[in-house]
Amino acid sequence: MSSSPIQSVEHAFRLLDLLAHGGANLSSLSQSLGLSAPGTLKIVKTLESLGMICQGADKRYELSVGCGKYARAYCAQHPLRELARPVLERLSLLVNDRVVLSVLQGSLQSTLLVIDPRQGLRHPELEIPHGPHPSLQLATGRVLLANAPWECALEQLALYPAAYLPADIRDEEGLKALLAAVRREGFALVPTSQLQVTYLAVPVHSHGGAVVAALGMHITAPKNIDDSLALARQAAAELANVMVP
Repeated sequence: MSSSPIQSVEHAFRLLDLLAHGGANLSSLSQSLGLSAPGTLKIVKTLESLGMICQGADKRYELSVGCGKYARAYCAQHPLRELARPVLERLSLLVNDRVVLSVLQGSLQSTLLVIDPRQGLRHPELEIPHGPHPSLQLATGRVLLANAPWECALEQLALYPAAYLPADIRDEEGLKALLAAVRREGFALVPTSQLQVTYLAVPVHSHGGAVVAALGMHITAPKNIDDSLALARQAAAELANVMVP
């Protein structure tokens, strides 16, 4: 039996989402939430007391340092992240390009680790995941959905309108064909908004053979796609070998 969300909790998280895009005053927050000023103030004061938000000198509310501990805890508790780090660092230095590790949460993907040698192997802005996001637009997401239950792919179609989906997907049959090809070929290749950059992803398998993550990397022209694919698969195999059975 499904349970309904608790409204006050839902409003609190919506308020945090609003402040993630920048500071706002009480009136603006009330309008965005569709609540009265006193109702919004109760949520604001609760979050403020928990160290999640604070009020600046201009009377606008903004996120506080308390939010960071949850992102750090998420990273620390996921066993793949630190196991993957040395493998991804070696690959990123070898190709001198961005390398990522992503996992699936329901039908949405979360990027556990991003390493880009051009920004420093431990660049702070790359260390903290931005949260789950749509999967089908990204090569890593396609690899993950191709190896997940079909219901996860259907949820993507339900969650996001056609305008946000890849141009070659408009219905269930198109999605099935795309994911079947990714599963059969063992990789996904997606162009990016940068003309010289293509996004490649390959599956990472557990000792039991299940796909537990996707390893993605940028291929910047004039690099060869076949050579990059071989390097990505080798790194994915290395990662599978260091995972605990």
